[in-house]
Amino acid sequence: MEYNWEDFEDGPTPKPGEGIHVTLNTRCKLFFNRHALSALGDPDGVALMFDRRRGVIGVKASPLNRKSAYKLWDKESGNGRSASGQMISAKGFCVRYGIAPEQILAFTTAQVRDGILILDLNEVRSAEKAKRK
Repeated sequence: MEYNWEDFEDGPTPKPGEGIHVTLNTRCKLFFNRHALSALGDPDGVALMFDRRRGVIGVKASPLNRKSAYKLWDKESGNGRSASGQMISAKGFCVRYGIAPEQILAFTTAQVRDGILILDLNEVRSAEKAKRK
């Protein structure tokens, strides 16, 4: 008997809370977990970029005194550092590039390369929580 094996190169699924996790909600707020922020060097602000051809968002650390810098803020209180992560409101960015999520999206292949967090809009899954009955 002959087998036609395929290698599963993805490896095991990371446990929740491990690895880089970034979401984009319907109000165009980007949430970065602490691992994503750490990979960017724990910045106070970030700048956004977009590759129209590929549909990929780039995020890089940015000093707050730059016009293009978005100040990171705590998800719960709006200030300080959260243990789980921080977020920005990217409404203008989303409008400019026609990004209009109909549900909360999680970027499944988010990674940092050369200091840029790469968020591929073609590699997302729903991050909506199941409604309790």
